[in-house]
Amino acid sequence: MNSHLSFISIKKQIVLFFLLVISMTASAFVEDLNKIIAKDIPSIPNGSIIIKDIAYVKNAHERQKLDLFLPPGAGEKIPLLVWFHGGGWEGGDKANCAFLQFVGQNYAVASVNYRLSQDAIFPAQICDCKSAIRWLRAHADEFGFDPEKIGVGGDSAGGHLVALLGATGHTRIFDEGEYLEQTSRVQVVCDFFGPTDFEHFDYEKTIFSDVKNSCFARLIGGDPNEMKSVLPMLSPRKFVTSTHAPIIIIHGNKDDLVPLNQSQMYLETLAQAGVESTLLVVDGAGHGFGGVNHWMEIGAFLSKHLKPDKQVGYTRTLLLP
Repeated sequence: MNSHLSFISIKKQIVLFFLLVISMTASAFVEDLNKIIAKDIPSIPNGSIIIKDIAYVKNAHERQKLDLFLPPGAGEKIPLLVWFHGGGWEGGDKANCAFLQFVGQNYAVASVNYRLSQDAIFPAQICDCKSAIRWLRAHADEFGFDPEKIGVGGDSAGGHLVALLGATGHTRIFDEGEYLEQTSRVQVVCDFFGPTDFEHFDYEKTIFSDVKNSCFARLIGGDPNEMKSVLPMLSPRKFVTSTHAPIIIIHGNKDDLVPLNQSQMYLETLAQAGVESTLLVVDGAGHGFGGVNHWMEIGAFLSKHLKPDKQVGYTRTLLLP
């Protein structure tokens, strides 16, 4: 254990010991988990419990693992936020979790790895995401979060996957493996510039003009122009119904990887279905950006649906500086 992750007091050591004994008695699977109490980690409050590399399927691939972050002294059941990283479905890692900032706002946070396209082609990625949600819901009581208050977020490829999670809660089409008695439905979605309609993707206007050699082709295992029957299954927009989870979308208007019109078309379809949705357009931003303005809007949107004591608008588009 690193020195900066040491327990912060004898009292906390004693409390953690009894918590660990109780949870190990309740469920054998925790015997293999590495629990630590965080201290002096940016974005994580001192005293938070961190559990690394939890396998969310049996006989897991090395990528089918998640990290869990629990705020200190949470008390009653709290909402859970789950982050799915980007990286073109062929890179990225759960170590980069934008939702960690919410641990200090009394949310539990999970960060999930999933199989990449070099490990397995689509739909392995969304099947993994749904498996992770089902595992988390099945173990909610053991970790103290509310199984009926789960929000998801992701950027780029991760944004695509969380949009697909939000759009397919009414179907079990991508559910496979264990804990099938649990639903993979989520209550709110935060999509950072994820592609949502592969049948109407303007490849020529992006860096993916050579589409047959792109990450999209590697995701489906062939040239998208020659595998058009697969594209609707890949597209969250094709699954939108009134059951879609409320969603907030964040997209730069100078994005040269995923065109802004992907999110604009998605918002239009969501509005037609009567789904609560917000599109935050970040002026001058490309594929990835910093800043705090959008996080304030995201925080309010998440709070409305997972801590329902605040209000935000319905279907709208905002231009952020």
